[in-house]
Amino acid sequence: MRFGVVGTGAISDWFVAACRQAGGTPVAVSSRDSAKGREFAARHGLEAATVGVERLARMDDLDAIYVASPIGAHFDHVVTALEAGKHVLCEKTLARSPAQVEALFAKAEDNRRVLLEAVRPVHDPAYELIRAAVRRLGVIRWAHFEMCQYSSRYPAYRRGLAPRALDPASGNSALRDLGVYCIHPCLELFAEPLDVFGASYTLDNGFEAGGNALLSYDAMTVTCAWSKVTQSTGGSFIQGEDASLMIDHVANPARVDLVTTAGASQPVLDGLPKQARDTLHHEISAFIRLCRSGDVRHRFRRGSIAAERIIHRLETRPPSAQAA
Repeated sequence: MRFGVVGTGAISDWFVAACRQAGGTPVAVSSRDSAKGREFAARHGLEAATVGVERLARMDDLDAIYVASPIGAHFDHVVTALEAGKHVLCEKTLARSPAQVEALFAKAEDNRRVLLEAVRPVHDPAYELIRAAVRRLGVIRWAHFEMCQYSSRYPAYRRGLAPRALDPASGNSALRDLGVYCIHPCLELFAEPLDVFGASYTLDNGFEAGGNALLSYDAMTVTCAWSKVTQSTGGSFIQGEDASLMIDHVANPARVDLVTTAGASQPVLDGLPKQARDTLHHEISAFIRLCRSGDVRHRFRRGSIAAERIIHRLETRPPSAQAA
């Protein structure tokens, strides 16, 4: 499959390498800055660089488009690509409301094209091992998923600058950028919760910088923590009545241990620490398989819609639930 790329950030650099690893062919890039687009294309050996997603989408020799623009632009960029007859792999989150996400999937189905939200952990083989191990824990009572990653842009903000990555207008809130890595494992392992509670904290400019959520189920609870201004020092875990799972990193699991209530421990996964770029090819391979099979109503749609419902509830909770 031949891919066009929207955006020239670090994730797009990783995508080009991962796309080739997955058997795809990155062909062209679109950037708002023509110089950046040309530099990106030259650096990665791409055939073309365009200014504007519309021009990229009109290229006849592309099968699919990877959207890695700011979240606030995702809806319009995905619509443009789908209407041009392209399959779309879009970075999380797909849009900024449940109605928008459902509308995008409806448009993809109407155009007989695959739309997939790029949520790496869902396609990481490590989660198959985690899913199998969860069945050995007995009745699950509590899980905690944590994704706190100190932003490289935050020191500049603290010096009084205004980095775009911490601008509330970008839509790239900590919840949408990092909290999704806590929410999607809940949906993959435990289905959609019965109720959702949460609170978040903001920077002086109104940017949502982190928060916590409680997801309620019939016989268990899940807590989630995310932040762009603090750094996780522990991992995540799932506690059952017979045993628990200790997970080193919710988004990039490399070390997972099963610990019984008696204290006996055994490794479920024992690998080297991973970074995001190390597992990106799994989601691209899954996307290519969906496109080749024509599966426009794939199962991952449900997770994307459910995750957006949870995010929307957290974003629109009553003001009394807001952190000071």
